[in-house]
Amino acid sequence: LVGKPHNIVRHPDMPKAAFKSLWETVKSDKVWTGYVKNRTKDGGFYWVYATVYPMFDEIRGERVYLSCRRKPSQKEIQDATELYKTLK
Repeated sequence: LVGKPHNIVRHPDMPKAAFKSLWETVKSDKVWTGYVKNRTKDGGFYWVYATVYPMFDEIRGERVYLSCRRKPSQKEIQDATELYKTLK
């Protein structure tokens, strides 16, 4: 997966609005946090609580992003699932 776009693991349950928020936020040089449901190679899924930091790589001369993730609690997953049902 190194060097591949993240949408390879994007789960179809993820609303486009969540990723729109992510990209609008980080392109404005702000930190984004949120819950992301990803799919696995075998068709399963897993949730992460992600924090995405926009940065500028001086060596490469381009904007890059660092994502730190942790495992969310069952309550956080339930809340995110309910919220994402209301988004498109």
